[in-house]
Amino acid sequence: MLEDNYSVFKDINKLSDRLASDILDAAKTAIKLSDSFKIVLTGGNSILKTYEILSNSESDWSKWHIYLSDERCLPLEDKDRNDYMINSVWLNHSPILKHNINFIPAELGVNGVAHYENILNGVDNFDVTLLSMGEDGHVASLFPGHSYDDSKSVVNESNSPKYPKERISMSYSRLNRSKNIFKVISGISKQKSLDLWLKGGELPINQINGVNNRIYLCKGAIYKYK
Repeated sequence: MLEDNYSVFKDINKLSDRLASDILDAAKTAIKLSDSFKIVLTGGNSILKTYEILSNSESDWSKWHIYLSDERCLPLEDKDRNDYMINSVWLNHSPILKHNINFIPAELGVNGVAHYENILNGVDNFDVTLLSMGEDGHVASLFPGHSYDDSKSVVNESNSPKYPKERISMSYSRLNRSKNIFKVISGISKQKSLDLWLKGGELPINQINGVNNRIYLCKGAIYKYK
């Protein structure tokens, strides 16, 4: 059986509507309490519709501060980068202040790790962190069976099982410094990893929970569960 913090949706459109609404509600609360909203974005196709909805929504955008869970070590403007997708769908035409958008300089290769670590050193807990689970249960660029230095906020992945091999990611410990973790799981290809997770198997997706942990599931990923 699924726990109370799981929400199941019939399709990605319904999921994205709810997720975007929850993000906007979290932003409103954070801005009221602390005059800012700090959110960590994720890559992946499952989150695209959510970003499209946010791009047409209303909020106090001047208070938003954007961070990125991970990035692929590719040249700037490469279409396989997470920031390229996010900019194209949302941020290129968003009123969010450019100096409040803190992406990972992965074009610098391993040197981008220290650069992003310095940026995060001045940041408290995130208000919302978005995570989209991969087919193998990975999140950000943290992969099953790989070890990472949790004393660091930012780590280097040099042997990713997916293209490209070189990536930069926030660590488990840094992602866990979040008030709200919103996890998105969509697609039939995620069924095996979700089944393993629900049976107590250790995967990257269940090592990040923050203070509050919510899971947004499309039915296609959970055909065995009600």
